[in-house]
Amino acid sequence: MQSVNGDIAIRLTRFPTATPLLRLGLYLAMLIPCIAHAETAALEFPTDVDELVAALESQLEVGEFEDAAQQIESWLATQDRDGYDLSLAEPFMLLGDARMGMRDPVGAIEAYDRARHITRLSKGIQGIEQLPILYREADAFSALGDDATANDRQEFAFGISRREYGADDPRHMIGTYRLLHWYRHHYKYLAAHVLFEQLLEISREHLPAGDPLHLRMLREHAQLFRHRVFGRRTIGRGRFLATPPGLLPHRYRQNVSSFREGRNALAEVVEIQESNALASDGELATALLEYADWHLMFGDYPFAVRHYRRIWDLLASDPERRTRLFGQPTPLFLPLPSDPGYRLRRVGMHRDGIVHLALTVTHRGHVIGSKSLEVAPRSIMEFRVRKAAKRARFRPAFREGQPVKVRGHPLRYTYSY
Repeated sequence: MQSVNGDIAIRLTRFPTATPLLRLGLYLAMLIPCIAHAETAALEFPTDVDELVAALESQLEVGEFEDAAQQIESWLATQDRDGYDLSLAEPFMLLGDARMGMRDPVGAIEAYDRARHITRLSKGIQGIEQLPILYREADAFSALGDDATANDRQEFAFGISRREYGADDPRHMIGTYRLLHWYRHHYKYLAAHVLFEQLLEISREHLPAGDPLHLRMLREHAQLFRHRVFGRRTIGRGRFLATPPGLLPHRYRQNVSSFREGRNALAEVVEIQESNALASDGELATALLEYADWHLMFGDYPFAVRHYRRIWDLLASDPERRTRLFGQPTPLFLPLPSDPGYRLRRVGMHRDGIVHLALTVTHRGHVIGSKSLEVAPRSIMEFRVRKAAKRARFRPAFREGQPVKVRGHPLRYTYSY
């Protein structure tokens, strides 16, 4: 650049009468070739595909989706190799990731489809190398609202994993859990239940007793049925038929008892913690609390209170946690209404409303009365909030190890309109 700048200085001396603005324009015009040369050097791509992939993954991690997409497209345009070379599969997959980050699921599907086609030509139609691409395609179709096609991708990936590893292989647990989570999200509870049973059988056989992963799956199994009974559904989800590959239809279409399945899962957690010499009183108290709450939600008050008293005794050395759990009524089921003005809130064209009630909660966890402390504006949500509070189920407050009635328990609900 020194020789270039020197040459510029010599040329400018040839225009002694030029105005300062003209001299500046000439200077910038002479710099353009240097700038263009620098930009060309910056656009040089790594010759190794692995280096390119690592650089692109770093860009995607920090959210530079547009830059990553442009770089991949430019790199793909420079490739003179066979358009179906296996080394191109990962760049196409990352291009799909970049387009998903740009909220372009249609473009992402095009890139994923190319990546999957390349992989299948090299590794076969049932090759496990296409699993990451299938899961990405499922996310893209779901973003478009095409849950049926997304479900086809999820189930196809599950079938490939099952065929490759076998139904009882721990390596198949990841594929099983992915499909299970998909079904649970779309209210396919019975199909998810059957997959949970498979996962638990594998974990009992291959994981040590008391393994955190096994305890987590037991708790999630119970949560599945809790959501089935007490959860709130989102309109539009689950408009497809769940047919897990390799499973007989009668297994996931028969009805099951939500209470019994959840109870058995949480009872196993309690049994594991009781038999684990390394488990602390706090861990056992957590397992018992989940077990007691389950029975209270389904109306078995005597069983729940008996276990609450045991928890009270276990936490004698931790009065702070005991107060946190039993100092005030704790909502276990509180079906408050949806925010009526959530669409207005998104665009900032809303007003805030409030319903502030004082509830009377019995020693059994039922709400038998409510008093309005603050309602603004009136006649919009007060009746619906009172109705929801009436249906609520609370873990009762305890005093000296005994459940008690509490008057004036606050319930504050804010909304937009």
